[in-house]
Amino acid sequence: MNVVFYITTVLTVGTLFFSLTSSAQTLYLIGGALKTCSSMTTKNCAENVEFSTAVKTHLLFSVDEMAINKFTKGWPTNNRAHLRRTLKLLKKLPSNKVLSKLQLAQHAKQFDEGLYRSWSDKEYNFFFDMLELPLLYQHNRIPEIVNTNGNNEPASTEIIEDIAKRIGKTKTKRLLLVTASSRDPYESADFYEGLFQSYDVNAQWFPLTPALAAALSRDDCENLDSYRNQLNGVYNREVIYPDRTLTEYNLCQQGIEKVKQQLVNADAIMFNGGDQSLTKLVMYATDKQTPYPWTEVLKEIPIIIGTSAGTAVQAGGKNAFGNVPMITNGSSIEAMLNGAINASAPVQHCEKHGGCGKLNADALTYDATGGLGVFSFGVLDTHFSERGRSFRLAVLALKSGQKFGFGVDETTALKFESTEEEFSVLGKQGVVVIETHKPQHFYYSFYPAGSTFSMSKLHSKDKSDSNVVNKTKGKRLVENLVEDNALREVTQLMCLEQLSEVEASQVDLPNIHIERTKQSRCDKQANGKFRVKNITVKWHEK
Repeated sequence: MNVVFYITTVLTVGTLFFSLTSSAQTLYLIGGALKTCSSMTTKNCAENVEFSTAVKTHLLFSVDEMAINKFTKGWPTNNRAHLRRTLKLLKKLPSNKVLSKLQLAQHAKQFDEGLYRSWSDKEYNFFFDMLELPLLYQHNRIPEIVNTNGNNEPASTEIIEDIAKRIGKTKTKRLLLVTASSRDPYESADFYEGLFQSYDVNAQWFPLTPALAAALSRDDCENLDSYRNQLNGVYNREVIYPDRTLTEYNLCQQGIEKVKQQLVNADAIMFNGGDQSLTKLVMYATDKQTPYPWTEVLKEIPIIIGTSAGTAVQAGGKNAFGNVPMITNGSSIEAMLNGAINASAPVQHCEKHGGCGKLNADALTYDATGGLGVFSFGVLDTHFSERGRSFRLAVLALKSGQKFGFGVDETTALKFESTEEEFSVLGKQGVVVIETHKPQHFYYSFYPAGSTFSMSKLHSKDKSDSNVVNKTKGKRLVENLVEDNALREVTQLMCLEQLSEVEASQVDLPNIHIERTKQSRCDKQANGKFRVKNITVKWHEK
């Protein structure tokens, strides 16, 4: 190893590390897919789990005589041709008959498949939202019920229990649940409240939605429904979730100081998965840079939890390498071919209706101003190994000048305790740390569940260990290193079989070369997985 490089790196990350840990705070950064048993997701339940009949198990829809008037008045786009065809479609659908979402979709495709496939996302969502039925039992809304004790995924339970245990040590055990990442934040509220109902945690939904933030900032609570339509593309929620929208309205009426007071009194806050750009709308005004009056209070909450988009939005702030961006979209393939672009993410499914603009649907986009900024060690990414995101993270980290990128696998949490100055990995898979070197060249490290690490030792050589596999031999050719799970599996194989090199020659993609050098290490863990450190990854055009 280059001694000067090593000393410089340690000093730099050490300075960076200590500059970011001035106050005691615990972060739980979950990579998504926190598979949990609920009445809506029984596939995540053990075989013996049963729910009562008065619980929400699926959504229901119906077409009635009022539908045509609702659609005519509220059609969400300027595409009048689509409106006319949709009105004709409504007349063909079964009237006053209760349908599941699948049944309604099948009928719509049967009568006008061309329209169904050409709707924009706003039009598609409007169609189903406006036809959705409120689910009631004895005049009360039927909620989704969560049974964490019935999870068939132990790793999910492990993460939830660790969070609950940490909150249990606080004075009031008060956890606020923010579902702003969801297109429909009201639908998600039941699930997140249910996550902690089996634990000694005072968990409650906190209606900090994009609509609420916009209405509060404009003193315009009477038009919350319009803000929902504009910012979330969600409709008719005051009919489907009247209790949730009323809670949101009441908080809006109480004003900004009440929002700040509730946040000050919180011991913990959790942000859900979905779209991190939506979550940022509850932290910053639509210019993405002006913080709301409660944003600084958010940053100071002692325990901050995120999953998927709720994790990605925690990145931001500034460190020794510059401003930390927030990733918003993209695939590794697009990143390798076209780089990273500081722009708003393309609208989901934009390729269906020609609405992607100059970007490809899978373009790697980012917000240079970052997210909330409580995680300033580097760029954050989620659903990581499972969606083959190492190359997109490396490209973005290098483009933004960041030394490190952190990728959290599914059903896995990266936990950071500022008082202990250490990261730990919980759950099922692991956390990948990307260290940028130069264009098309980075170091790959993988910390499986059960691992711990600190910033100051990310690129250091550990002391000798009897489980270290450092001998190398042979070379392996593989077909693809960009597909889902590929890089994690190949680097584990390199450690297991003591391979020195792996190469992939992929059709229409750059050639990729992976190599174990003197800086690389393979430490076998008790669970049989290898902690992989500093494996070199390079790619070049053919």
